[in-house]
Amino acid sequence: MPRKLSTRIFVSIVGVLALALLSSGASLLTAWKIGNLLQGTAQENLPGMRVAGELEAALLGQQGWVSSYILEPGKRAWLDELEARKAAFKTWLAQARTIAHTDRERDILRKLERVYDQHDAKRRDVIRMFDEGQVDLARQTLLTDVSRLHDEASRLCRDFITANMESVEQANARASSRIRRDTWIVAGCAALTLALGTALFWQFVHGVLRPLRRMVAEAESFAHDDGSPARIHDDELRAVGAYLRLLMSDVADARTTLRDSRTRLVHAEKLATVGKLAASVAHEIRNPLTSLKMWLFWIRSAVPARGDVDQAFDVVSAEIARLENVVRNFLDFSRPAEPQPRPCDVPELIDMTLQLIGHRIDEQQVHLRRDDAPQLPAAMADPDQLKQVLINLLDNALEVTAPGGELTVSTARETDKAGQPMVVVRVCDSGPGVSSEIAERIFEPFFTTKEHGTGLGLCIAANIMVLHNGRLTLEQSTPTGACFAVWLPIANEAVR
Repeated sequence: MPRKLSTRIFVSIVGVLALALLSSGASLLTAWKIGNLLQGTAQENLPGMRVAGELEAALLGQQGWVSSYILEPGKRAWLDELEARKAAFKTWLAQARTIAHTDRERDILRKLERVYDQHDAKRRDVIRMFDEGQVDLARQTLLTDVSRLHDEASRLCRDFITANMESVEQANARASSRIRRDTWIVAGCAALTLALGTALFWQFVHGVLRPLRRMVAEAESFAHDDGSPARIHDDELRAVGAYLRLLMSDVADARTTLRDSRTRLVHAEKLATVGKLAASVAHEIRNPLTSLKMWLFWIRSAVPARGDVDQAFDVVSAEIARLENVVRNFLDFSRPAEPQPRPCDVPELIDMTLQLIGHRIDEQQVHLRRDDAPQLPAAMADPDQLKQVLINLLDNALEVTAPGGELTVSTARETDKAGQPMVVVRVCDSGPGVSSEIAERIFEPFFTTKEHGTGLGLCIAANIMVLHNGRLTLEQSTPTGACFAVWLPIANEAVR
């Protein structure tokens, strides 16, 4: 089988031209045969003509049975035979309706059915009058009204036969005309196919093959300069496709690298700014806060117990604690502590973390569900820092979970994109979820949707996971809840 594109295309074009000529000849032969077949069919005894003839015969076969009944009074066999002939006529009339193709044929059948019903009604009147003793009146009605209606029905049957013959003749004429027209069309298409095939061949050589070969040569030169193999494939089209895929891969890698570099640069600028600010301000704030806490404790012990005063002390204590937390977050963000990883029993660490915030879970009446994987290996992590990450995720989940909602904490052993085995901790809530706009910035420093938040909690947690050679991701977010995943490297030995 030829491998080069040019050879395959040349063979394909020759094949198309030969096939077009062969198909055109076959179409001409088929059209000629179909024309002869249609003409022969039209000249034969078509089913429609047969039905029309049988319909007329069934009508003529009903003539004389009433007269025979009158001539032989009391012999009901004549009437029984008449009923059988009437049933045959109805059957052929129903078949005639199914083969009627023109409005004229359908109109004739409607008139025939109406006249036949009148004719049958008059015959029943004749029989009734004869049975009642009105013999002369019965004979008079039979010779006048019944005969007239029978003649009219016979005429309509003949009209239906004539209409069928005319339909066949018209169909033959249309078929012959169409066959002649199709023959000319097929012949024209054959000539046009030959002309278009020739033009296509010329256009391919000058408009596709030559530029494609120049493109392959330039791509080979570029690939050779870039250190890639100079010749990827002998087929020009496959070679261009391979070079294009290499280019797309390089562009994708460059975009990813540029996006990551831009993100790291922005975060680095923010980190530098916050580091300078935190270093100069944090110590200045911590000392006054410590003094405030000491004096507040002394004043509270010295002042007699009063409900409004105790409430004020609680508010001030809470605000001081919040300020301390803000200062601590700034310091952790600007100067993150170097983790001291060691093998950790992750489920046990989760239990310890849940004990710290168990009161909040009970106060909010949130249903806690645990789902730990069996035989879960130990993770390599700093217990204190991992606990800080989990507390941040659980606090955020409790803030968006309504009373009566569900909070799920699960563990699993999975493999990351690089094929490395990892321990995964998932914290899922039943809150309103995270919108796509917020999800894109959720790990940025100082980005927050809370009224009193600093926007550093998730950023610090994400940085801690990076220092652990793991990662923190928002895996799922729907209107019925969000799910965060903490990926941790597996330690050498397992604890459960």
